[in-house]
Amino acid sequence: MKLLVCTQEYPPRYSSGIGNVVYNVTERLQAMGVDCTICSPTGPDITLGSSRLIRMFGILGLLYYWRQVRRYFRQGADDYDVVWLNNPFFMRNNPFKKSLITIHGTYYGMSVRRIYSWYYHLLYKISSRFEKHSWHKVSLSNAKFTAVSNQVATELEERGIDHKRITYIPNGVNIDRFKPANDKKRLREKFNLPEDDTIILSLGRLTEQKEPYRLIKVFSLVEKEVKDVTVVIAGVGELLSGVERLTQQRGLTKVRFLGYVDHEQDAPDLYAGSDYFAVSSKYEGGEPILTVAEAMASGLPCIASNIPHFKMIEEANCGIIVDYQDTKTAAGKITKYLRGDNSSHSQNARQYAIDNVSWETITEKYLEEFEKLNNVTL
Repeated sequence: MKLLVCTQEYPPRYSSGIGNVVYNVTERLQAMGVDCTICSPTGPDITLGSSRLIRMFGILGLLYYWRQVRRYFRQGADDYDVVWLNNPFFMRNNPFKKSLITIHGTYYGMSVRRIYSWYYHLLYKISSRFEKHSWHKVSLSNAKFTAVSNQVATELEERGIDHKRITYIPNGVNIDRFKPANDKKRLREKFNLPEDDTIILSLGRLTEQKEPYRLIKVFSLVEKEVKDVTVVIAGVGELLSGVERLTQQRGLTKVRFLGYVDHEQDAPDLYAGSDYFAVSSKYEGGEPILTVAEAMASGLPCIASNIPHFKMIEEANCGIIVDYQDTKTAAGKITKYLRGDNSSHSQNARQYAIDNVSWETITEKYLEEFEKLNNVTL
């Protein structure tokens, strides 16, 4: 099978959730004998668009990339058996006859939930109109959709895509790289973390979407009740300095800021050296999101916000769901949870990752969709 992969990002440069999924799936598809050609602003096979424009101008940079894709493949689109389009923005017809459209997150979802300030809300609302137009343009061709979460699948339906054309395929994780460790002492020394404390890790970009202020407010109450708990915040973002100030204002002594952590070199050890994972997001795209998948694979019970993307944590019996907006109640629930024996939750988290979200399992799901499209007679 000859597969063309079009994506706005691809590792090792300028990659986040979309690039992570595309890279891990295509690497495994190629090992299985699938001939994959990657087209992105950074290649590696076909280079179109501009990562710089995407970073600086968002939707305008994306529109430019997808316009170039359409023009470039005006001739030669039939050279591929199937095309994998990741969050496409075609303003005119899809040039490919057989395409799988994977939606990793939507501007529509962020706009209706008012994730950001009024300026970004307006921007995302406008962007969601381009998004809807594109979805219906690509849906006119022989295309199928996959969504990285049930929430994204629902958002597709709300924008007029037939649910029969949508398949939920979750995000994945490398269960060999992210796994529990027996020697937590050594790993904690690496990051200069207290050897005997319970370590609660929060890893990710510090943005409004992630609600880091609420995380600090809740754990400021937890710290008063549980003295041997240290909260570790790893990551950077526009709210980092504000979160650090709030921590100082609250007089918290058990919060450590690590700043940027290299995903390849250090993240596996940081997860494995921790005891729990905390996430307070008010909206996400993937289910599970990358960090939660990595935490679960590392055997960390999760303390997650009450949004649909994290329902599987309770269903898998590997953590708790709390309402971070209700600071006092959330703190009480977390305090009670930390005082209990949650070793079974650690085991359940690891087993869930093995059974449901290993990259091998996820790749098989995508391959099945590609083969279905490849066998369609036009």
